[in-house]
Amino acid sequence: MTRRQWIATATAATAAAGPSLPWIPATEIPPPTPVFTHRGYYICFMRLPTFGLRVWNQMLDAAAEDGANTIILWMAGAFRSKKFPITWQWAKDHENVKADFTNSLIAHAHTRGIQVLLGFTPFGYDGVNQLPLEKPALKATGADGQPVQEFGIGCWGWNLCPAQEESQRFMREYIREMAFEFYPDADGLFIESSDYAICHCAQCGPKFFDHEFAFVRDISNEVWARKPDATVVVYPHYFSGAKLRFSFSEATASKQPFDPRWTLFFTPHSAALEPALIARARGAWWSDDALPRFDIAALRANARRARDGKCTGYIPSFESFSYIAPKPEFGEPWVVGRRQIPFGFGWVPAGENPYNELPARALRAAYRELTANPDLPDAELHTRLTRTLFGPDGNQTQLDDLFDLLRILTTDRTWSAPGALTAPSLVQNRAASNRLDNKKRALLRDQLTRVRAMADRYRPATTGGAKDLHRIAQWLTDQWPPETAALLTDR
Repeated sequence: MTRRQWIATATAATAAAGPSLPWIPATEIPPPTPVFTHRGYYICFMRLPTFGLRVWNQMLDAAAEDGANTIILWMAGAFRSKKFPITWQWAKDHENVKADFTNSLIAHAHTRGIQVLLGFTPFGYDGVNQLPLEKPALKATGADGQPVQEFGIGCWGWNLCPAQEESQRFMREYIREMAFEFYPDADGLFIESSDYAICHCAQCGPKFFDHEFAFVRDISNEVWARKPDATVVVYPHYFSGAKLRFSFSEATASKQPFDPRWTLFFTPHSAALEPALIARARGAWWSDDALPRFDIAALRANARRARDGKCTGYIPSFESFSYIAPKPEFGEPWVVGRRQIPFGFGWVPAGENPYNELPARALRAAYRELTANPDLPDAELHTRLTRTLFGPDGNQTQLDDLFDLLRILTTDRTWSAPGALTAPSLVQNRAASNRLDNKKRALLRDQLTRVRAMADRYRPATTGGAKDLHRIAQWLTDQWPPETAALLTDR
């Protein structure tokens, strides 16, 4: 039986079984042969406080069906540290802080053939950045010579100066506790070097990454002493000597000795591919944000970049958030005090799984196909997506409507703000602050017209992806009754 026949048979059986068509289980179709040894997703565990074990298990099941064998769980700040309680006070409503389930999650991942890496940033970001609330002298120094300003995504705080021995001691003890006491069955660490700032104090400056590396080297050796085959993923900032451009500053990478047991991690925004290092490393993984941006074309381009760069893995971000923003983020005051809705999928009940919704299934299906063949022609990719998402009777119009829905859902969406059409109150806030010009009003009016037509077009659908198109388009339509839609008229 050909792969297409498998798809048609499995899809028809699934569609007949119920009103909603999930991604076809990998056990029912021969999986494509991937070009990457390591495949999977980077997910911000700490910024999804509303998800309990049931939903996380569902997400791992979905990842396994996508051909994943690696999940990065960015964990820091989301476990109930006994040594440093200040690291989780900001996350008291996190389901894992309330009742720790991560060991069960790791065990479930292993039953699905998935390795789990515990993620954190040395001297910065969630959890770690709370320590200056108790020890303000540990704050890093900005380029102006003053202590750094508060910064964050969900968890606001201050990055630490790695040249201070107390900062080094804290990082070692905190990560030892996470990796060896709380989650000893995890398969290794993902050490995400800061992508937004460095310390400019007299001790750091051009030697910042030397100080950061001291911790990275020590914790790596401790992990390997306990688990010789553990995966430890690091950035190239400690070895390449390259000029780096971060969000708020520039820096120069170190030239430290490289241990070939490390796996390297590369990104488009802070870590360019380093062929000489890749040739020496245990592994090299590329990551980017094509998935959370719903950008299938970028997904293909990045899969090619990873393959052509001789990366052994492609582990893109698949970040979604459900925290309550304590401060304006990315220039958006509207978010303060509001709980984020993962991917802006407001039709999904709070705390439920957004990764099995039609838009996310489309991205997962594209990831599965493009990690098997980054050069898969668009026509064939579209054929496979249509059959997978809409069944053997699916058609190009349905896929075109799905692609249009993806564009609509991501219009004006940022890490902190949902897509404009999903949140009328956000649009109203922008209008009140003179951030909604007539060009944008016209765009949103046109999108709303298309969504209403989509809802009508798929109203008769009773199963599968077509029914999901109706459900989502109708939900969007319902957010904009006539009195609310008046907001989109020209001013």
